[in-house]
Amino acid sequence: MAQTALGRFHQRLPNRKQAELFDWELDLPISHRTIYNLTKRVADRLRPAYEDVKDKIQESEVVYCDKTGFPVDGEQHWAWTFVTDEEVLFWVDESRGSQVLEDVLGEEFAEDSTLSCDGWSAYSSYHTRLQRCWAHLLREAEYVAERYEEAERISEELHALHDDLTAFVEGEPSASAREQKRAEASLHLEGLIREDYEVREVQKLIKKISNGLGHWLTFVTEPDVDSTNNRAERALREQVVLRKMFRTLRSVEGVQIHETITTMLATWKRRGLDPPEQLQSILGGRELR
Repeated sequence: MAQTALGRFHQRLPNRKQAELFDWELDLPISHRTIYNLTKRVADRLRPAYEDVKDKIQESEVVYCDKTGFPVDGEQHWAWTFVTDEEVLFWVDESRGSQVLEDVLGEEFAEDSTLSCDGWSAYSSYHTRLQRCWAHLLREAEYVAERYEEAERISEELHALHDDLTAFVEGEPSASAREQKRAEASLHLEGLIREDYEVREVQKLIKKISNGLGHWLTFVTEPDVDSTNNRAERALREQVVLRKMFRTLRSVEGVQIHETITTMLATWKRRGLDPPEQLQSILGGRELR
């Protein structure tokens, strides 16, 4: 059971390939349907641990969120990820709206907790305390600046501001110094968006800055918050690879198998634990750490 789960979700082997390996290497002929049934049994055993990960994420002070398309039976769905210091949760849903955030994080996600995210409107519809991702903003500013001279100064100023702010917070300043620095940075951004710009693409960039004005600088006053959403983006890379390998999930049952096992493997790795050891422990009836 452990080998089939690791073969599917770590080695990224289709069930048919795994069946061939069992036959060739272990002289154990089994069907690809048996491989699937074994992964279902693993997911059933791991589901309580999955729910525990979900509970811990709901209680976290900072959650990094992102999503990517992942078809189910050929229809567009979304693989969401929710990342904390010690947990990684994957959730596959047909929606990319704020209802998913409510389903995962709860109706009463703590007001003083922070969501790190991109600019998708579902996040601000669900929660007011956000950290918009600077990596997204800086990449877009560079892209526009490469094409329009009018955006070159904007890109330079945004990069310089972000460099200054990240260096500042690395010095572990006092709370009052953080508040003052955030106020100064906010004035800087407001100055950028008040200017007049002629090029339409530059205007779109300025509108993006303006729309997120209350959410770009949370990391300055919150020591545990990153300026970027890189944690969630990195977690999603494995889902992107699996999507390329398997193309689509086949059913609701397949979705549950996929999100459960990938969640636990990623969470164990994040906690510095050995996934094969943890997997064999729970399948053998021993308590997981």
